[in-house]
Amino acid sequence: MSATIRLYRPEDRAKCQRIFLGNCPHYFDPAEQVLFETCLDCLDRGQIIHKNAADSQFYVLEKDEQILACGGFYLTREESAAVMAWGMVDHKFHKAGLGSMLLQYRIDHLRKHYPEHQIRLDTSQHTYPFFERFGFTVIKMTPDGYGPGLDRYDMVIDRANAETDD
Repeated sequence: MSATIRLYRPEDRAKCQRIFLGNCPHYFDPAEQVLFETCLDCLDRGQIIHKNAADSQFYVLEKDEQILACGGFYLTREESAAVMAWGMVDHKFHKAGLGSMLLQYRIDHLRKHYPEHQIRLDTSQHTYPFFERFGFTVIKMTPDGYGPGLDRYDMVIDRANAETDD
């Protein structure tokens, strides 16, 4: 599937909100909606998406002028780490390769522009195997870490598996 990845714009907000809601409650706990809304508020104001971040980027993936996925990352202030944030695909387009495209785009961007940063993320029991295919490994698992029945898996990428041919 041919798609374009570009930076988020405020007019993308409603479509990103629909993607989030379409992934609840299986992939996101509904209580996380407030956190996602706060992220979008920051983006709409041109601010960094996380309070402990030195910088951040957020992208949308679109095909035929439809936003089908979104996700970003932020760079931590205290250490050389890049944390993936709010990666999600419209539930009607799961298993179409869009999540892989968006994740690989972010990994490639980080490896090119921030090669000294370790790449981290947290996800649930439903999606951690997806990230393992890209070289991420589980470093911690917290039962019910996002809410009842939604475990949190903290992961980090093996730098050797993240290298790309530029």
